[in-house]
Amino acid sequence: MKHALAMIVALLLGGGLAGPAAAHDGHELLVPRPDCIQTILNADTGVPADDCLAGTATFDTREGARQYGAPYPVAEVETERYRMIIHYTGGAFPDAALRHWPLSIELNYGGSGWFSYLLVLVETGSGMVGSGFVQPAGDRCNDGHAKWDRFSENGNGIYMRNATPFRLVNPLDDTDWRAAANAMLFEGKDEEAQRAEMLATANPPLYSSWLPYRELENCAACCAGKIVVIQNMLGTEIDTGIDGGREYRVLGVVLDREAVAALATSEKVGDRCLAAGLDKAAAAAEPSGPDGRDLFIYRDRWLQIRDGLAAGCGE
Repeated sequence: MKHALAMIVALLLGGGLAGPAAAHDGHELLVPRPDCIQTILNADTGVPADDCLAGTATFDTREGARQYGAPYPVAEVETERYRMIIHYTGGAFPDAALRHWPLSIELNYGGSGWFSYLLVLVETGSGMVGSGFVQPAGDRCNDGHAKWDRFSENGNGIYMRNATPFRLVNPLDDTDWRAAANAMLFEGKDEEAQRAEMLATANPPLYSSWLPYRELENCAACCAGKIVVIQNMLGTEIDTGIDGGREYRVLGVVLDREAVAALATSEKVGDRCLAAGLDKAAAAAEPSGPDGRDLFIYRDRWLQIRDGLAAGCGE
């Protein structure tokens, strides 16, 4: 989106905190309406706040839930071209000077794919609501269903996105391997040539040379957990060890205990080894999820456990 960086800088500078969404009656949130969000995204333009903001009771919503069960409103929009789900996840930057609304949206253009985007909409000093930050995520279990979790100073927001078994084993990798595999197939490369290219281009290197779709499941319907990420929205590099620097950093992983355990019967060796490491992971984890059954493990500890998967599963 044009002017996104300038707007987010304006959001984080200046005196006073106006807060994110004002409340009505202590319950109803004042948020950008679904049609206003469509206009901002489709036309890449701002909308006057008086024409954009409305209480959540004035349009149809259903209840969504954060990772730990806290509820928030969800709206749905359908047009001839797409369906859109809007997650009004809430939250706020503690050092913000202007009103802002963190959102997570999912778009479906037909078929089975649901593509996620992280947004922050901002009310400018001139009373316009526009795009302050837009970050594409992925499709369902392939890095999709991305939702904001919380925020801190200096433009940092923490979010979670879905993860396949492959992504859990390679949490620092961010390659769209489905697109890469399709491109190599279109180029007529055989299986060995594809393997060689994937291993050569992966950065950081893929653990144990296990490839997506071959040794580890990576399908869009194969969720096994989540990746927890901190994203800087001012363009500041906060992970300097990869790709010459990234504006985001993986904080840890969340293992879906039941989904990972079920991989014990997978046909893929990497899946089975991931399942075999579940007990060690559980011993190092903190409870996560609304019922506390999922397992959150900080990045460095998880990578230590991950590095022992191949040797530990005896395959």
